[in-house]
Amino acid sequence: MPGKAEFSALIVEEDQAACDLLQRIVEARGYAAVVCTTAASAMEAFAAGYPHLILMDWLLPDMDGLELSRMFRTSGRGKYLTILMISGKDSPEDIATAIAAGVNYFMAKPVERKVLDIWLSASSKHVQDCLQREADDLALAKTKEDLEENNLQLEAALGRANAMAMEAEQAYIEINQIFKTVAGGIILVDKHCSILRCNDAFLKMAGVKREKLHDRKCYEIFHSCLCNTEECPLQRIRKGEKRIESEIEKEGPGGKIVYYSMISTPFKGPSGDLLGVVEHITDITERVKAEKALAESEHRYKELSLVDELTRLFNKRYFNTQLQLEVERANRHGQPLSLLLLDIDNFKHHNDTYGHADGDRVLARLGQVIAESLRVNDVPCRYGGEEFTIILPVTSGEQATVVAERIRARFAGEVFQPTPQETVRKTISIGVTQYQAGESGQSLVERADQNMYEAKQSGKNRYVLK
Repeated sequence: MPGKAEFSALIVEEDQAACDLLQRIVEARGYAAVVCTTAASAMEAFAAGYPHLILMDWLLPDMDGLELSRMFRTSGRGKYLTILMISGKDSPEDIATAIAAGVNYFMAKPVERKVLDIWLSASSKHVQDCLQREADDLALAKTKEDLEENNLQLEAALGRANAMAMEAEQAYIEINQIFKTVAGGIILVDKHCSILRCNDAFLKMAGVKREKLHDRKCYEIFHSCLCNTEECPLQRIRKGEKRIESEIEKEGPGGKIVYYSMISTPFKGPSGDLLGVVEHITDITERVKAEKALAESEHRYKELSLVDELTRLFNKRYFNTQLQLEVERANRHGQPLSLLLLDIDNFKHHNDTYGHADGDRVLARLGQVIAESLRVNDVPCRYGGEEFTIILPVTSGEQATVVAERIRARFAGEVFQPTPQETVRKTISIGVTQYQAGESGQSLVERADQNMYEAKQSGKNRYVLK
């Protein structure tokens, strides 16, 4: 990749104007950018430089963008990539399909710089998390390689010590050296779970002094969720397994949760009979934390495509898609379907008087009241500004008025304190309507809007069903 930026980006977009915009924004955030207009040229650029961030369109002239995303993911560094897809396809089903193809983030066209900046901020954090995970994986692989090499040396040394008495002293010296230099903890356990020998690193992991090991069992010194179960490495090796890799979680000496990688292999005598097990233990806490943080951030960023950040309700894009699905379901099964459209009364005056920050607190609280007042299968959404809408499947208009009144009464009882000296109460006007067979979803929304308008004209703080 060209340039001296810390991170590199690959832009795959057929439209030149969009390419120029994306390149300017990406480079402004410190990325060294390479622009390609076809999937073929993108694969060549990818192979030449392995970018950290990929911004790509779904529809490319020579290949489907999802197939290109899968090809990137199957590469050597595929699991460490951050992929942002920018497409005119933006239904929840399309987003789910893109995520299944390896896309981390999804943004709908047309590209708005403010929205792209938000996604790039999220992507930058994801890029850093991926780099940390890659570094941790490389370090762990190196540690495992070292442990395997040391294990071979240890087995050879132990074999010589038992097979040739005249070499016992030299083998003993070699064993001591391995125990001192091996990365991580190492422990020898006999077939009865008694600790035969361990290094200082293991003692530090276990939080005990060497004199405390006398006549103690391994599960008493270093207890884990595998102890006294069929998954115990010693029990599995006694059944014939040759190598066991385990990851365990336990409370460390300081009370904090620690994660360990444990490699267990047989410890045999000169005649090949099983004497016990050799266990190499490595602290992988930082790697596990990085993986969990990465998974959490990916989940959080995927939610942004469907959820309104302020109210934590679904957004208008999700509402439009879900309403169409519910209309089709109502027509197919002949079931009732109702819709509520809510608007906060005199909200502009509230914002002008107390400021938008306090207005946001009112909106957020109304979102909570709505969410707490509904069934699991109801669909609450922020429609825009101070307007909210609720899809009520398998619900008649009369039943919907019960929900409307519940929300109206609960919100009317809320007390807000925009200033230390003043408290206010807010109300809502609600339009309630039931779906009529054969009408469109847009028509249903319009009727709900008319009923809400009538509720405001007739005094506010009420619902109207027609």
